[in-house]
Amino acid sequence: MIPSIVEQNIHQVLIKKMSVQSFEQWLYEDDVLESSNPDLYLELISFNYSSEDNFYYRFYDSFAQYVHFYKFEADRIKGYLNSIIDRDGNCSNAIWVMYELYCKGYGFLGKLGIIYGFCLVDYETSESNHNIDTILDKLYPEIIDDAKNVRNWLEEGKVVFKSQDNGYGVFEYDDLRSETEILQGNA
Repeated sequence: MIPSIVEQNIHQVLIKKMSVQSFEQWLYEDDVLESSNPDLYLELISFNYSSEDNFYYRFYDSFAQYVHFYKFEADRIKGYLNSIIDRDGNCSNAIWVMYELYCKGYGFLGKLGIIYGFCLVDYETSESNHNIDTILDKLYPEIIDDAKNVRNWLEEGKVVFKSQDNGYGVFEYDDLRSETEILQGNA
């Protein structure tokens, strides 16, 4: 077992949210790993961080086994939801991801995936030359409340991820929402 901060930082490197330099600096400055898991600490400090050749592949191959990715899935989805809520420059991609995740098995994303995400799928496959902003204008502001609902379910522990992925990049989860909330999230 490794401390959660170690697991979190390895995960951040694997998803490229923490730079290699920051991770290496943290590794040498924080003694939590050295005292709790000296073997992993030795493995991490012995790793060649300066070699750029296939760095992430080698890092993943060596250290992904220490990360329970499902623990971070809610945060990943909340990042997409925040993009939708804020209507930032990445919101159309975030809406598209809601569709993909719904299709892969996240039933709690039904409304976001089918009602909103499918509009973008149709846009991507149509031969017409619609402007993406025109399509987004049709989705907003209604999509904001639906994205906030899903974010609240994740924050309140009503959707809880519980195991490694199913082979399609999604995780098993417990759906603890009320019947009303389930209906609210359905398309």
